[in-house]
Amino acid sequence: MRMRFYLQGFLLLIGLLGFSAIIWGQESGGRIQGSLQDSMHQPIAGATIRLLAGKDSTVLRALQSNTQGEFNLEGIADGSFRLWISVVGFRPFRIDSLLIGTERRSYSLGVITLMPSRSTQLDPVVIVADRSLMQSKDGNLTFLAGDSPLAAGSNASDLLTQVPLVNKDADGKMTVRGKEPKILIDDKPVELNMQQLQDLLESMPGSSIEKIEVMTNPPPQYAQESSVINIVTRKGRVGKTGRLALAAGTRREWSASGQFTYRKNQFSLQLNAGYSQNRYAGDGYSNRTNSYTDSTNQFNTVNDYVNQTTRPSLRAQLDYDWKKKHTINLVMQYNGNEFDNSNTTFFSNINKHGERWRFSQRNIGSVGENKNLSATATYTWRGKPGETLRIIGQWNTSDNSNLREFDQSFLFNNGLPTGQDSLSTKIISHECSVGIPD
Repeated sequence: MRMRFYLQGFLLLIGLLGFSAIIWGQESGGRIQGSLQDSMHQPIAGATIRLLAGKDSTVLRALQSNTQGEFNLEGIADGSFRLWISVVGFRPFRIDSLLIGTERRSYSLGVITLMPSRSTQLDPVVIVADRSLMQSKDGNLTFLAGDSPLAAGSNASDLLTQVPLVNKDADGKMTVRGKEPKILIDDKPVELNMQQLQDLLESMPGSSIEKIEVMTNPPPQYAQESSVINIVTRKGRVGKTGRLALAAGTRREWSASGQFTYRKNQFSLQLNAGYSQNRYAGDGYSNRTNSYTDSTNQFNTVNDYVNQTTRPSLRAQLDYDWKKKHTINLVMQYNGNEFDNSNTTFFSNINKHGERWRFSQRNIGSVGENKNLSATATYTWRGKPGETLRIIGQWNTSDNSNLREFDQSFLFNNGLPTGQDSLSTKIISHECSVGIPD
């Protein structure tokens, strides 16, 4: 049953990722990208985007926005530039002071709203002041991941290692100033254990992240936490995007992760899925000699082990901007872990004549599975600047089952059990819980 369950989950993952267009890679030179929409949040196709030299406004390159209103200028040499956007029926839009160099290689302009040509407003001009990828204010640190060239080809876990104050050990555990932080995604708490969180972060492509906020002075609702990390995802791209990553190792471990995003008007959907499996096997031995005044004996051990683990994960996030000041958000997460570990050790005592006079075998095994499913619903109302009302409801359930066996028996020299002084223990545990926070 468990194998069928995970097989179905893996087939679901492959089917899900089949919708996505996988066009990700490292580009040479700088990049400027964004998307255009009108005042009704509809994409503007066919707009002309011109890249001008910052000194004399010479037209260097030109292209048109696609059917989703998106544009993407790549391979830009270092220098200072302007961007001129024009389309019939709308007022021109100009962006100044775009600096491409070693400090900054890309600009993600997000969604640009063009005004109709009949508008009485002046032609808009945006001055882009160059900013550092790291910003600090009131003891809180913000990493502008969307502007970093590291975002392409990486995942959220990789980007977190680039943020000062954040440390990650070999097991994937994250700490801020030596203490474990509270993790948020788009201001919503993520209730996962260390391994589940690592699986989720590895399935999130870096290009889908706008910024990472490290708050050493958390907001009032998290005042009991030592620190908070908030991962803010991009909201501006219109249409469908996707990414698939595959990895394999020399010790029979492999993993697959993918991300799919769809956005249109006030609606957006983001899916992250991951599946990993590993099988670690090994062996060892030790030889110990005990010397006494009248005799000498040896105590030798030989052992081998096999550890197998399978971990699927899935996260779905839906956002709907209901009217202008109201937002509804739904998040569902599933994480699983199935493991099968075994260890066998042989003990032997050898006297001073080189004769084995005691021989025993110990078997230790553990088999189990853990499942965690959670759902979060959030309603947000935004009033005047500084006024925000957020209502969060959360539900989660978990099912954990474990079978642990311990067996040790004394053997004759031919390897058969003596039937005496043997110990066998079996421990079965099963937990199921459902939680609805206050």
